[in-house]
Amino acid sequence: MKIAVLSDIHSNLEALNACCKKATSLGVEKYFCLGDMIGYAADPAATLDIIMRLPGLVAVKGNHDDAALNGAYEGVAKFIQESADWTHQQLRSEHKDFINNLPYVRTIGNITLAHASVHEPEQWEYLYDEPQITKCLDAAGTPLVFLGHTHHPRLYYENTKSEIRELHPNEGTSIPIYQNRRYVANVGSVGQPRDQNSGASFVVHDTDTAEITYYRVAYDFTETAKKILAADLPTGFAKRLDRHKWHQ
Repeated sequence: MKIAVLSDIHSNLEALNACCKKATSLGVEKYFCLGDMIGYAADPAATLDIIMRLPGLVAVKGNHDDAALNGAYEGVAKFIQESADWTHQQLRSEHKDFINNLPYVRTIGNITLAHASVHEPEQWEYLYDEPQITKCLDAAGTPLVFLGHTHHPRLYYENTKSEIRELHPNEGTSIPIYQNRRYVANVGSVGQPRDQNSGASFVVHDTDTAEITYYRVAYDFTETAKKILAADLPTGFAKRLDRHKWHQ
């Protein structure tokens, strides 16, 4: 079975539609969603309408999902809180119920899903270094963990000496997942990449071949930016979508 793993969609309808179209062309049958489905962009309701209908959906909650329902967590900028309040006002009751019922961590067989980390998931830690990755893997207890939150597609794996190594994956190149190793796959961001590449990022996990593949998809980010500005959301949310032009 092929499973598409999406994260950090951030109300970006154009990017989500582009990724779903690509996933369908690849034969994806099921979807995992790692949170931050909403926030930043101007289509939270339409985005959730699509996500909630994805086949075989398994989802977890992200910090921006939480903030849209319960207020931003302590220490965030005022404009983040204001945009979370705006997002809250766009949601219907079924959207709020869907988010409220999401857990912070899900385990499906030998796979664990979380937004930021399995270790203290509600602290919204950004995982970059070896101690953080090890704590996350130990907390998960599964050989494969899928995360988002950093908006940077990366694969961290444990070598034969139990050392954590980092791989910057190549788009479209399948990566084998070996049974005797542990992995943390950060799938990047659908709606707001921050790695010098404006293409929407997601992963396909093929459970039959035990491989994961990272994909980048071009989409009309100018349309997304126009909607953000029309909704009178912070201009920075629009500008950073095209800061780094699409390349392949």
